[in-house]
Amino acid sequence: MRLYRMFITQKELLKLAIYANVIYVALLFLFRPDGFNIENIVITSFLLTSVVIILFLCYINRKNLLSIPKTTRIIFYLLLFWSVIVVVRSFSLNLQDWLTNFGNVYMAFSWFVPVLIILGQKVENWNVIVGAIFFMFMVMIFAYAFFPVEGKSPTEWTWLLRPINFIFLLGVYRFKLTNRIIIIIALTIYILLAINLKQRIEFLFLFLVLFFLIIERLKHIKIKRVFLKYIIFSFVILLILVFTYGYENINRMANNIVEFQDSRTFLFNELFDDLSNAETIFGKGSLGTYFSPFMEHTKNYITNYLNLEWWGDASDRITIEVGYLQMILKGGFVLFLLTVTLMINSAYLAIFKSNSKFIKRLGLFILIMTILSLISFRPAFTPTFIILWFAIGTVLNKNNRKMTDEDIQKRFLFR
Repeated sequence: MRLYRMFITQKELLKLAIYANVIYVALLFLFRPDGFNIENIVITSFLLTSVVIILFLCYINRKNLLSIPKTTRIIFYLLLFWSVIVVVRSFSLNLQDWLTNFGNVYMAFSWFVPVLIILGQKVENWNVIVGAIFFMFMVMIFAYAFFPVEGKSPTEWTWLLRPINFIFLLGVYRFKLTNRIIIIIALTIYILLAINLKQRIEFLFLFLVLFFLIIERLKHIKIKRVFLKYIIFSFVILLILVFTYGYENINRMANNIVEFQDSRTFLFNELFDDLSNAETIFGKGSLGTYFSPFMEHTKNYITNYLNLEWWGDASDRITIEVGYLQMILKGGFVLFLLTVTLMINSAYLAIFKSNSKFIKRLGLFILIMTILSLISFRPAFTPTFIILWFAIGTVLNKNNRKMTDEDIQKRFLFR
């Protein structure tokens, strides 16, 4: 299908949008733009290009939503409506607020990534996504070779390499030799960066991918299905307990069994101590903040007692490291419940109600992201979440789930 005057195809537009997002992320961690200046405007223009094209493509393909179940479609509409409310609630005439809200991947645009459910309906679009992933790897190989990585480098260095986990789920053996070599190099850089930046979440991501791939290798189908159902059911119970009984209490119980370093309890405590009852339900809007006593005390200690410059976050924090807490801060439990319902439902359908390995592997990726969002991965308009919502769109389509591996290969070529 071609767009106006036959100038450019939708596939080419989608490719442009994804590549623009990749370039934005690369420039973001390489140059660290700050303030209202030409450099920041140029870099942010890539993000805006990506957003505008994706929203445009989703609008002209909105009829694709008719391919997903009515109940799921209603949940999606409610999520989209609430995302608009989240952004509108932070409307301001202040220029800095506009720059923050629409020039930061964690703010307004992050809540519209779910619209990619529309474009994910077509399996053919995965050719563009996978091509973009290898473009990410090449960008990171170049960046790692020519730009120094120090201990204080931003964690955004790993953003373009996280899709390595998705590629492993699809199966490295499916790709041609040159791409396998690129995958190996990208994996090596990913691990080195995770070590250098002390990002334990990246190792946990890799571990979960390998763990589920091992489960997939089980020959006894019934045992495999029961085991996966048990994992999903257990996680849902854990999620309920975390937000009722309390993360701190769950963490204390877990520590009695296996000792581990906890860096999340204070985030849960600080956020819910700051939110009112109404804010807990409805959130504070896309520019909403919460007060962090930990950051305040740490800043005072560093500046007043050690006489050093403070490089950490402000006490009034506009983002929080845990994905589900970020949802609650901005859109309350309304946003959280709508999002997690779509994620868990799509993971279940893909794993248990599909006929192809490809769709099942998409389900595993969604499940892993659902699990990790309890401890990290705040939503952002970045490649990892673009892949996530693309996958959700693909698996929600019943016709896609009916496809066999042979049907998938006619539409999506592993290269």
